[in-house]
Amino acid sequence: MSILTKVFRNNPYKSLTPIQIYPVSRTMTSPTASPCYSSDDDWSRRGTPDRVFKEPEYPIAVVDQKYCSNCAIQLMFEKDNKVEDKFKISDDDGNIVFKARKKKSGYRVMVDESDQPVVSFTSKRLSMHRRRQAYKGDHHEHHKIFTVKKTRGRKSLRYDVYMASNMTESTFNYRVYDNFKDGTSIIFAQDKVTVLAQLHTQVTKQKDVKKEEKFSVSVSPNVDKAFVSALLIIREEVRKSRYKGYES
Repeated sequence: MSILTKVFRNNPYKSLTPIQIYPVSRTMTSPTASPCYSSDDDWSRRGTPDRVFKEPEYPIAVVDQKYCSNCAIQLMFEKDNKVEDKFKISDDDGNIVFKARKKKSGYRVMVDESDQPVVSFTSKRLSMHRRRQAYKGDHHEHHKIFTVKKTRGRKSLRYDVYMASNMTESTFNYRVYDNFKDGTSIIFAQDKVTVLAQLHTQVTKQKDVKKEEKFSVSVSPNVDKAFVSALLIIREEVRKSRYKGYES
């Protein structure tokens, strides 16, 4: 089962409207069809080159292999600042698979359905790029697995993921890409064509802080859903962290 990627086109007379649905493995022929850009493409007037998106050819297990499924899955991401469990990720049946509570001592911990710590993360002090460092399990174990750094393009927000083994950080290992041009958000690998997940939410430049938000996420086969869920939470934190009173 291939993930379906919604593609949007700017219309001067209407709001952003879905125009076509492409399977991940199909070539996108429109110059604005691809939701991922390189740093050079971001400044190009012509948009992106055509890309052939594909599902991972091998399992991507960052947190743990047990969180990988051999088929595509749907997750529901929910944020609510009014409750103790600020972030919730549930499956198709509505069962909560992960949740993250409000911060304590500067750390946020994502736990599973039995309240066991899966990933903990915190912001790096004195960082220009609102970096987040993620640790496997409880942060007291000091088992860092990846770092997320936000960069801004002319038409996008990018959350570059560097694995702990990537000491130089000369290039990202994974990227969460919010594209303002066509309103899409996608998580892909270093090659920019291997899709880990597609976020079904409308991305805009709007700066309003939403206290409640809910959207679905399509996760590719053999992709670590705990890793994707952690990136969704970090994305929300980094995306809004510059606004006073957001992080709690």
